[in-house]
Amino acid sequence: MEGKYYQIFEDRRPYKPSQFSLWKDSLFQIAAVVFIFVGADYLYWRWNHSINWDAKWISLPLFWAEVMAFIGSVLTIINYWTHKDLPIEKPVHYLSEIETLSEGQPDRPIKIDLYIATYNEPLEIVEDTVRDATRVTYPYDDVVINIHLLDDGHRDGSKAGVENFKALAEKYGVNYIVRDNNIGFKAGNMNNAFYQTDGDLIVILDADTRVFPDFLTHTTGYFRNRNMGWIQTPQWFYDIPPGVPLNEYLQIKYGIAGKIVGKLIPFSHKYLVGKNVFGTDPELFYDVILRRRNAANAAFSCGAGSVQRRSALAALAIREQHENIEKIIKERKKKEKNINEEKLRQKLKNEVPLRPFVHHISEDILTSIMLHSDARKWQSYQHPNVECKMLSPQSFDIFIKQFSRYAEGTIDITFSKNNPVWRKNMSLRQRLAYLETIWSYLSPLWLLIFVLYPIIFFFTLIPPLKAFSFDFFIRIVPFLMLNVIVTTLGNWGKPTKRPEQFYQAGFWYKLQAMYKVLFKGNIKFNVTSKNIKYSQSNLKHVWPHLAIFILTFFGIVYNLYLMYKGTHPSYSAFFANIFWSVFTFYLISPYVRAAYWNEKLFHKAIEHYQKRKK
Repeated sequence: MEGKYYQIFEDRRPYKPSQFSLWKDSLFQIAAVVFIFVGADYLYWRWNHSINWDAKWISLPLFWAEVMAFIGSVLTIINYWTHKDLPIEKPVHYLSEIETLSEGQPDRPIKIDLYIATYNEPLEIVEDTVRDATRVTYPYDDVVINIHLLDDGHRDGSKAGVENFKALAEKYGVNYIVRDNNIGFKAGNMNNAFYQTDGDLIVILDADTRVFPDFLTHTTGYFRNRNMGWIQTPQWFYDIPPGVPLNEYLQIKYGIAGKIVGKLIPFSHKYLVGKNVFGTDPELFYDVILRRRNAANAAFSCGAGSVQRRSALAALAIREQHENIEKIIKERKKKEKNINEEKLRQKLKNEVPLRPFVHHISEDILTSIMLHSDARKWQSYQHPNVECKMLSPQSFDIFIKQFSRYAEGTIDITFSKNNPVWRKNMSLRQRLAYLETIWSYLSPLWLLIFVLYPIIFFFTLIPPLKAFSFDFFIRIVPFLMLNVIVTTLGNWGKPTKRPEQFYQAGFWYKLQAMYKVLFKGNIKFNVTSKNIKYSQSNLKHVWPHLAIFILTFFGIVYNLYLMYKGTHPSYSAFFANIFWSVFTFYLISPYVRAAYWNEKLFHKAIEHYQKRKK
């Protein structure tokens, strides 16, 4: 569906942030400690009593996968351990409220810049963003608020048949900034604007980030803390697909047969299929995961919807330039003798660029890492309340491209000198918080083992454990139950089903990201398309998942045949792997279903939402 499909969702209101409290934290902490002890006991027993040494090739990798998954759970517990919400202060007025003025420097009202970064998005979407930006209010009339449309797509009206973004800027009275190249992706676009603007605070907006009128009123007060480097606000996707009634879904997908099945299923018209079909709702991430990191001063910037302190970015640019200059001088000294270092240093100052936003496909998190590891110890804060709205990926192919970029960026940082676990000037809590993010993108290395080992058993009949005995079940069941309890207490009512499913099922695009970063090295910034383009070639994204379904099905049939013949070696192992296979299907089937979500289903979801509104 072309055009403003999202207009129907204009009346949606954002979620209310979770209410954290000391007693909730305490309850979670008690359950978490019990879980850690039970998990450690389970792994100790697994190593000493259950490893099948006759099949080390499968038994040891499975144990290793369990250890890696347990470490991931512990990192999440550390991240969730407690909360630190700051009171919303009144907005700042004068520069002296957020900066220490030098001797003789006159005070003045602060200046605020709003950057709207664009590349290839439709003009009608960007126009909504620009118009809402012009409606931002502030209680002090003498505070200068400048809006800048950063056009990295060279759409200045000089090309026939191309939408004119310069004219759009003129229509709304905002500044238009274009550059001659696209070096540095989005970061390069913002760096180009940085030295053409002078705001003390800079708001970063994507092409579809529509700020609410009180955005600045609710966020600038935090900068009275002069070490506060940036504020991130939640990115709220107000156009998340609302779902389709099951009976209509079956009819669209399977024709007459689906219609008949839909009639046979009780209340099928009330059960919605495809709500948050692409698993992109970021509520859990911003309201719990990133917000909990405030206690460790480890909430990183996610770009859009953030407010940045200019002086922090300027200091980072000088520091990065100095590091790059010294690196060049060191390399030159290895090749040449009698170098005049000071003369070369002065020359390089004019050649090596100053880059406040670090050039990278994940410039937001990398810039955060650089600021967190600065000797100044800049602070960050995840603001709880939604202050803007954005558009979500509306097709599976677009979703894959967007989340692959996140994966490639994080993995590239992981295997570089900028890995936050090793950088200086960071606290242990900050390192562990960033490590949790890294761990989540490395998880396919062990998640794939969990997915594959039942299939291996079904066809080899070799159990990865000595026996699926009572001793095993009496340990694994409490361990898994406590994992559910801790997850529930940590998230306090926030929906976790879809995020968990897409986390588990996303192993394929994450593995591809690892391969691309480590072996091909040609990562690039893929701009998330704002158009709805349903691909007919999503098989490339889900063929491993389909292969798992098929192999599991035939493996089960084969084992049932052996049981019928009375030659199956272990009934308990078979039923244990059946249980795990069903759980795997539960986790990855929504991901496969999303791959085959099509335009008809999208239209039907919109139609159903219209009916509900009436």
